[in-house]
Amino acid sequence: MNASQAPNTVVQTPGFAHYSVAWSPFHNHRLAVASAANFGLVGNGRLHTVSLVPGPRGTHGVKVDKFFETQDALYDVAWSEVHENQLVGSSGDGSIKMWDITLNDFPMRSWREHTREVFSVDWSNIRKDTFLSSSWDGNVKLWTPDRPRSVTTLQAHQSCVYQALFSPHHSDMLATCSTDGTIKIFDLRNPAYASGPSSNSFTNPVSAAALTIPASATELLSLDWNKYRPFLIASAGVDRLIKSWDCRMVANAPPSSEAVGGLCEHQVPGHEYAIRKVQWSPHRADVLATASYDMTCRIWTMNPQPGRAHLLNIHDSHTEFVGGCGWSLFDEDLIANDPEDILSSSLQTLYDFTPITHSTPGSIFTYIIEPTLLPISNAARVIELETPDPQPSKWDLHASSIWIAAVYLADHIEDLELHRFQDREVVRVLELGAVSDYPDEHLIRTLSENILQNGVSGVARAVPYDWGTNISALVDAYGDRETPQNDVLFDVIIAADTLWNPALHKQFIQSLIMSLKRSPDSRVYLVAGLHTGRYTIQAFLRSIETDGCGLVVESLSERQVTAAQTSRSWDVTRAENEDERERRRWIVWIVLKWGENDLS
Repeated sequence: MNASQAPNTVVQTPGFAHYSVAWSPFHNHRLAVASAANFGLVGNGRLHTVSLVPGPRGTHGVKVDKFFETQDALYDVAWSEVHENQLVGSSGDGSIKMWDITLNDFPMRSWREHTREVFSVDWSNIRKDTFLSSSWDGNVKLWTPDRPRSVTTLQAHQSCVYQALFSPHHSDMLATCSTDGTIKIFDLRNPAYASGPSSNSFTNPVSAAALTIPASATELLSLDWNKYRPFLIASAGVDRLIKSWDCRMVANAPPSSEAVGGLCEHQVPGHEYAIRKVQWSPHRADVLATASYDMTCRIWTMNPQPGRAHLLNIHDSHTEFVGGCGWSLFDEDLIANDPEDILSSSLQTLYDFTPITHSTPGSIFTYIIEPTLLPISNAARVIELETPDPQPSKWDLHASSIWIAAVYLADHIEDLELHRFQDREVVRVLELGAVSDYPDEHLIRTLSENILQNGVSGVARAVPYDWGTNISALVDAYGDRETPQNDVLFDVIIAADTLWNPALHKQFIQSLIMSLKRSPDSRVYLVAGLHTGRYTIQAFLRSIETDGCGLVVESLSERQVTAAQTSRSWDVTRAENEDERERRRWIVWIVLKWGENDLS
């Protein structure tokens, strides 16, 4: 697997989250991006057209050529196969709109038949006058630009159809994926779909699929036809698995049959969180790209060399969910992927972005302790940790990675100045974070097993705890109820990357207040990567200052992750000028203590 790779080019569209990206089939420098305000939950949408432009030393620059406003979110976009300047977009208000990018302001056509959000559109590369749409209403509709209403309606699923795609090999076949976890293939040659007064019509949609594939026990969010093997389909979704399906049985089935089956050729664990998009390469039969809610776009081969992994590349430069990805039809080395705030393209050069996470769910992370930090010469130098793999309902906890802030804290454990407590028999240290703030049984069990496997169960515990609640579970872990209350509290509290959710700052601070021993030597050490956001960190510091909690900031600095002993003062205004590459190089180191008037 190659290391993370840096984007050749980046463009930002403030205030609008990207849901889909599409390369023009006519021009190798032109893309379209479907976007939505407020992450598509409420508000307007935008269609952006973007061009690659020559950059220094053979690289690409990028610029937004034009954008079109819509009254609701845009979730997908597809270029016309017959007109180089026309494209269609799917909208959250149930409409489909067509634009000509040489015109200004308004769409040239609009259709509204779906009763729910339209989540995907696709233009046939064989029937070049036809495109389709799929919707949360369970229907797929076929359209031609010159007709005022759909030409065919397929009642494809009983629930949301996340994506529908024409086969790139057979003009009469299309595939769908849905909330119900199935892939369905429809053959429009079936007599039931033929147009005419006695068959399918707008008011009497049909639902017979030529083949239904029970592909997943959870929601399927994306699928794609292989560009070289006519009956090979890739699927991906909430279960985080990439699967490829041999569907050749549909080619031999009678036209009126409704078969159930499909052979799963590959099943590859794909991402840390749900996979939002999967797309086969148009240049190689075995290669595909995926985009995920884990903020990465990844490149895979389904035919790895013996002893090699399926994973080829990880693109992790995004700071929000990656909603889509798209291969250039002309240049094998270009791929665009869509996060909340960045459109990027590259497969050519190695990323020099500092990673913010390590490991993957369920894998083993190995940490080597620097010899200078070892208390005795024969102590173990290696710590092995199983990375937690939470249940899907807990993915939003971000507990399935080893974050760079935690590694930095471990590397600089001497900065906790524990020598201040050398006259004490016991020093009580509390880590608030993955160990404590997620009351998830599977997670706590994994952490407890890590403690046991590394031989430190005599001095460490993993305890489930909700921030802001009673801390008895934390202090009772020591099993000593006779000790005076202040003495069972903690001398040192550490926490890494725990400030990213401003809604929990109050509860987090309350836990610090309840848990920290009232002593002049007691300290709280907080480490936060700048992916947290400077304004979010500043909001936390303001809460410490204004909420009368008794804690004060003793020291505050920014430290460079990649350079020893490089630090600078904290400055929230750097948010206006620093790019993603620069943010990843720094963490914020915060030290809190009790104010002089709050020690008793």
